Amino acid sequence: MNAQPTRFDVVIVGGGLHGCSTAYHLLSRAPTLAVAVVERDPAYAQAASVRSHAGVRILFSQIENLAMSQYGHEFYGNFDRYCAIEGEEVRLEFWRRGYLFLANSSAEAALMESNFALQTANGCKVEWLDPANLAARFPMLNTDDVVCATLSPNDGWIDPYGALMGLKRKARNLGATFVEATVTALEAEGGLVRRVALADGRRLAADWVVNNAGAWAHEITAMLDFDIPVRPLPRPTFYFESAKEQPPMPLTIDGQPCSFRQEGRGFISGATDPGKAGTFDWQPDWNEFEAMLWPRLAHRSWAFEALKLRNVWPCHYALNTFDGNMLIGAWPGRPENFLMATGFSGHGLQHAPASGRAMAELILAGRFEALDLDRFHCRRVVERRPEPEAGVKA
Repeated sequence: MNAQPTRFDVVIVGGGLHGCSTAYHLLSRAPTLAVAVVERDPAYAQAASVRSHAGVRILFSQIENLAMSQYGHEFYGNFDRYCAIEGEEVRLEFWRRGYLFLANSSAEAALMESNFALQTANGCKVEWLDPANLAARFPMLNTDDVVCATLSPNDGWIDPYGALMGLKRKARNLGATFVEATVTALEAEGGLVRRVALADGRRLAADWVVNNAGAWAHEITAMLDFDIPVRPLPRPTFYFESAKEQPPMPLTIDGQPCSFRQEGRGFISGATDPGKAGTFDWQPDWNEFEAMLWPRLAHRSWAFEALKLRNVWPCHYALNTFDGNMLIGAWPGRPENFLMATGFSGHGLQHAPASGRAMAELILAGRFEALDLDRFHCRRVVERRPEPEAGVKA
C-alpha cells in the first residue's frame, strides 16, 4: 500500500527559470500557499535556462511577445529588488548592448517596417537604420546586401545561471519546497489531476499541477494520454575568438541566417537544424561551425575571416512545432487543474518572468490580469489557429 502522499496546493514540474518564476509569483501574491517544485536535474546540467544565449529583446511582431519582454526587462533589470532576501541584494549582470536585426531582401524589409511601427507605437526605443547609417555605426559589418536594419539599444543579454540561482533562492525563501526527483506518473480522478508520482516512490497530492518542463513537456502530458506539439530542437552554441579585439557590438541577426553576440573576449553563435527537431543531441558536431556558420560569419564581417573556435556546448529549444509561440493554460478536454507554459521556441528566458506571473494569475484569479495572453492559449492548437511571429522567430 502506498504511503500517504505529501500535500501541496501547487506542484510545479520543472525547476528551471519558468518553474522558479511560477513559484516566485505564486508566493509573492499568496505567501501561505504550499508550493512544490520538482526538478530531476538540480545541477541544471542539461537545462536550457543556463545554456541559452540569454537575450532579452523587444523586437517582436506581436504585442503579447513584446509586452512579455518588457516585463522581462523590468524583472531582470531590477533583479536586486525582486530577489533580495532580508535586504541583501542579488546582483545580476545585464549587458545592454542592444539587438540589431538586418533585412537582406525587400520582403524582410517590409516585415521589419511593419514590426518597427508596432514597436515604436508601444513605447519601445527602436532606431531605423539605412545601409549608410548602419555602416557608419558598425564599420565591422558588411552592409553590401543589407536593405535596412533596426536597432533596439536598450536590449541585451543577462547571466542566465545567475538569474536562475537568484530566482530559485528567492522562491525557496518565500516558502517553495524544491524536490529532487523524476516525475513518473500523474494520477487523475474525477476529471482532475490529484497526485504526482515520483520515481523514488513518493507521491505529491495537489490542487493544481503546472507543467513547466520545457523541451520535456510533451513527456509530462503523455502521462495524461495526450500529446502537445512541443519537441526539443538541438541548438548548439559555438564560442570563438576573433584575431583582433572588437569594440562593443549588439547581438546581431541577419537573414542568411546568421547571429552572433559578444561573450567575454570572444563571440558566440548558434546553429539550428530543423531536421533534428524531436531529438536531444548532447554531443554537438564541431565541424558544423566550419561547414555552416563560419562562411556566414565571414560574409557578415571581415572581423570573422580569421578566428579560432574554442568551445561548443549543447542547448535545446522547447520548439512549438505548430506555430513557434508558447502554449499556456489547460488543454481542452483534459484536467482543468493541469496547466502548462511551454513551447517558447527560443523566447524562454526573456519571457519566463511574464509566464510565471501569468500562471500565478490563472491559479489564483482564474484569468489573465496583467497581460492578456489568451492569443497563446493552448486551445488554439485544437482550433487549428496558428499565431506565428513575423520576421525573426528566435
